[in-house]
Amino acid sequence: MAKDVMQKASNFLPAAGERRSNELEGIDRALVALTAPASVAAEQYRVLYHRIERARAAASIKLVAFTSAVSGEGKSLTATNLALVAAAANPDKRVLLIDADLRRPCVHFLLDLEARPGLGEFLDGEATLEEAVRRLRRPRLTVLPAGAPREEAGQLIGSRPMRLFLEKAREHFDEIYLDAPPVLAVADGALLAGLSDTSILVVRAGATSRALVEQAIETLAGARLLGCVLNEVETSEVPYLSRNRLKGR
Repeated sequence: MAKDVMQKASNFLPAAGERRSNELEGIDRALVALTAPASVAAEQYRVLYHRIERARAAASIKLVAFTSAVSGEGKSLTATNLALVAAAANPDKRVLLIDADLRRPCVHFLLDLEARPGLGEFLDGEATLEEAVRRLRRPRLTVLPAGAPREEAGQLIGSRPMRLFLEKAREHFDEIYLDAPPVLAVADGALLAGLSDTSILVVRAGATSRALVEQAIETLAGARLLGCVLNEVETSEVPYLSRNRLKGR
């Protein structure tokens, strides 16, 4: 089985399944890195990206996992916007976005891509990577959707094929962004964070309690946690952003 997976992973950048990302019809408007690149929200994603870049200068970071305490906090949106920002900032780099939330996949909805085949089908031996990945042209981004929702998600995520896949991905890509399940809902999130070089906890402003955030951080104790992202903050609550927005800058 392991040999099989390595052979399937040998051709990681297929010509098939390409999509022109400048065709925005169907793209979720919340993907501001594509739909509103000059917006305050898009700028904050670029700020976050450059903070990750500074962390890379101090440590070897290639694979970044995004998770949350519970569902509905915006982890998928954050991971996807970050991957788009990374691809736009570094057109010569190979950037990969993985939807590893096999129970409640979301990335394909955001980018208006075919849901399957995806990661689940690949790990189950139902598809090759060539069949599972999609590519955006502008920005140049490779996307691996989760595929059809699966009850045996935990078993697949913890499998040897998954570990081999991530090893191969590290060899073929310069930057990898991974959308992981919430850490308090299922074990997959913490497991994926442990398999990543670092992880980021997404917290929804005004919705996630301090107790849940602390519990999530404790759950991630065995993984490298780079920090937290506070999502859905009103720009009026940030003086500089509010002032510049009013001045039209």
